[in-house]
Amino acid sequence: MTQEPGKVGMSNSKEFVILAVAVLACCALLPASATASCGRPVNTRAAAISPASPLLHKLGLVQQAAASTGASGPASIVGLWHVTYQTDGQFFDEGFDQWHSDGTEVLNDTPPPALGNVCLGVFKKTGSNTYKLNHVAWNFDANGNLIGSISWRQIVTLDAGGNSDHGSFVFDIFDLSGNLTSEVTGDETAERIKPD
Repeated sequence: MTQEPGKVGMSNSKEFVILAVAVLACCALLPASATASCGRPVNTRAAAISPASPLLHKLGLVQQAAASTGASGPASIVGLWHVTYQTDGQFFDEGFDQWHSDGTEVLNDTPPPALGNVCLGVFKKTGSNTYKLNHVAWNFDANGNLIGSISWRQIVTLDAGGNSDHGSFVFDIFDLSGNLTSEVTGDETAERIKPD
């Protein structure tokens, strides 16, 4: 098949659908204004529901909790996860969370990129299927000015099959002088994203 110069073709319609859905989901979450980054609800719609979860299930991008990892040996947190956070039963945040075998972690969540939507973390195993995580991020105001930092601590436990986890979190916001200005606590759940 010949392509016209300057045009990119999609070799697979499923890839196109996934890309289109991801772009639409990101656009739906963009706020008129925002006040914080990495984990804070950025608009009232985002605070009410988790818009991507049903879509990811329908497209088959996350494994069901009962599915097997297909690997021998004990379950591992290492991999890519779709994670959602709630506080007092209300949606707080969601994102894609990558846990690495070297004890580092990266969360890409729903605030707009200009306000900081990437947290970098470190974790350690504290039990047979339990992990303690601390990830940090810079915090910006709606105009893009640095206003402080964020520390997001979690304790998560994998299910027996290693395809879902649940846990708790503490989300702390600090000003530029290191003073704690806000704290949110809640629960998290995650499902492993499968490669096909």
